[in-house]
Amino acid sequence: MRGKQHYWFGILLCLCFTRGDAGDVMGFDSTAQSLVVPIESALQEGLAIDWPQIERLYDSQQHRYIWHREGELSERGRLLFRWLASADLEGLDARDYHLNHLLGLIYNPSPAVIVNRELLLSDGYIKLARDLRLGRHDPQSLDPHWMLPRDDFDPVTVLAQAVAEERLQPLLDSLRPDNDGYLRLKRALARYRAIASAGGWVTVESDQTLRPGDRDPAVVLLRARLAGDLPRLEGEVSDPYHYDDALIPAVKAFQLRHGLAADGIVGSATLRSLNEPIENRIARIRANLERWRWLPHELESQHLMVNTAGFEISLINEGRVVFHKRTVNGRQERQTPSFSSRVTHLVTNPLWTVPRSIAVKDMLPRLQQDSGYLASKQIRLYGRLEGQWIEVDPHPIPWQEYHENNFPFVLKQDPGSRNSLGRIKFHMPNPHQIFLHDTPARGLFERPNRAYSSGCVRVEGAEQLAGLLIDHGQRSQSGWLRRALHSGETLIEPLSKPMPVYLTYFTNWVDPSGEIHFRPDIYQRDTALMLAIGEGVEQMTARHLGRMVNPSL
Repeated sequence: MRGKQHYWFGILLCLCFTRGDAGDVMGFDSTAQSLVVPIESALQEGLAIDWPQIERLYDSQQHRYIWHREGELSERGRLLFRWLASADLEGLDARDYHLNHLLGLIYNPSPAVIVNRELLLSDGYIKLARDLRLGRHDPQSLDPHWMLPRDDFDPVTVLAQAVAEERLQPLLDSLRPDNDGYLRLKRALARYRAIASAGGWVTVESDQTLRPGDRDPAVVLLRARLAGDLPRLEGEVSDPYHYDDALIPAVKAFQLRHGLAADGIVGSATLRSLNEPIENRIARIRANLERWRWLPHELESQHLMVNTAGFEISLINEGRVVFHKRTVNGRQERQTPSFSSRVTHLVTNPLWTVPRSIAVKDMLPRLQQDSGYLASKQIRLYGRLEGQWIEVDPHPIPWQEYHENNFPFVLKQDPGSRNSLGRIKFHMPNPHQIFLHDTPARGLFERPNRAYSSGCVRVEGAEQLAGLLIDHGQRSQSGWLRRALHSGETLIEPLSKPMPVYLTYFTNWVDPSGEIHFRPDIYQRDTALMLAIGEGVEQMTARHLGRMVNPSL
């Protein structure tokens, strides 16, 4: 790196203008030494310059200036400067793209400043283009469970093409994610920053639970806090201290948007959510905008999107949500990872071969207490005898002698009403052994926090989803699904058109109606990301920071 810096001192410190019919070309003359001070000064101020990319960029331009014309900032340069200055709108920090330094140079006509300004504009472009297209931070350094592949992207090549075709504006517009989820969340960031600039929201101070029908001074604060959710009423509220019927739907709407039990009762959890500082909300929005940038730039036009933090699944068709249901996914110690795959097969009335980790961690302790446990769950036990797997009786086995390292058995659960996979399994090849499936435990879908599985994703409305995936294909298979489900047999059918699926982790989002939703950070993945994007410790509650040390908080 130091050798590359010295190379660029040898080139950039000698740049000046030579004018001619070919335009402003980077060349050499006797005034070059006057540029040493401004460039050295800029570097000494801590500016990190991507020298290899800068070298490639100006090689592609035959060492011509890109952002200047006849010694002045060109319209192209002014366009780039405005784009760099707007980085904050994307949830990024414009200072990372040399904005503060450029502000001091942007109108300076001195020849000694031109190369410095050119360099900072180019490096700012390279960094912001890369950050918008791929994300500001490496996903796995902050979230080891995020395993979606990153796009191949070369900011220099696309800029060289855009300059040649005079299409800079379309290029800049194309770099950020162009899907509705990102754009809606970006608009929400602007709204929340406006709320913060106006002083934030009212703090609801109460040391007791507020229920419908109560009279309490805190109800005045609650009403003010939920002003946007309250119905329009004629005249003033007759009793501002009374938790009346008009306030109930406003509280329930807030609870639904924040992943709380929508009971209309303002208990400790609802009160904490009401009073979370606006700065925390802004930090979370910025963190989730970054996650959008981690996704592939162009999601396939028809795909499944599973949001494990929101416990939901959606089928998207050409930007339109055609299926949206609740999910149950991995608990804290067995988190559902984020990755992409394709649903390739439907399995009806599946036989469940119990993963070894579940067998030894979950089922063995129960067997040690009750040898009849397997029969109660319609699970068969298999042991190896003379090279063959045969079914064995679990009752005479001394289960106390077995543990995680010497467990020699395989467990299989028969198809049926008690099968943990329900009636349908959605097979999707991946190295994590994660798939989507139905479940007999449908009551779990009614709970706000649905982190109960061992990693796989249980889907509400599984039969409806299977029908939609079949309709997505080129040939009709709907008759097969109906017959297969009623047969009671384990049947496997490949989808004529596999469905892309993205498993993600978004703790806030904006729905198509414009309502913003927040969810608890069930896997404690927000904190590291919030710190990385530049949110100060003082903007995060002690509870959130405590989770970095003690995940059980």
